[in-house]
Amino acid sequence: MQSVYLFKGLELAPATVERIVSLVPESAYDTKTDPERFTFREAIAHLTDWEPINIDRLHRGVNEPGCTVPGYDEGQRAIDLNYAALDPRDQAKIFAAKRAELVAYLRTLKDEDWDKVYYHSERGRQTVYEQAVTILGHDMYHIEQFTQYI
Repeated sequence: MQSVYLFKGLELAPATVERIVSLVPESAYDTKTDPERFTFREAIAHLTDWEPINIDRLHRGVNEPGCTVPGYDEGQRAIDLNYAALDPRDQAKIFAAKRAELVAYLRTLKDEDWDKVYYHSERGRQTVYEQAVTILGHDMYHIEQFTQYI
């Protein structure tokens, strides 16, 4: 079994996101705090959009060791999926539901599953455990961004 803190962090991220969304005024949803980053609205949609991608990578890493998973152009996905039109409150709820699925899946893994290797088309060799830690790091990257709107 992996670190209790890994699971705790993955489980707490959605509640943290929902709490921040409740504090950010709608008038700030489409403002950029950094020209190189998503707006608040887009970043919440991005976090939500990434959950199925993360779950797929975990499943493939466990079930198809040695496979290659694709990288994605985040900016293009934002355009293609129209992140700019999505409601952060709705997206936060979807994120919470999808994250619960991801954590439930991780809890089914055997110890040997965590060490299975797959390849990311852009980042190279990665274990299932490293993907789980990457998800948590990605959460924190955006949670820090979200706090700039409070």
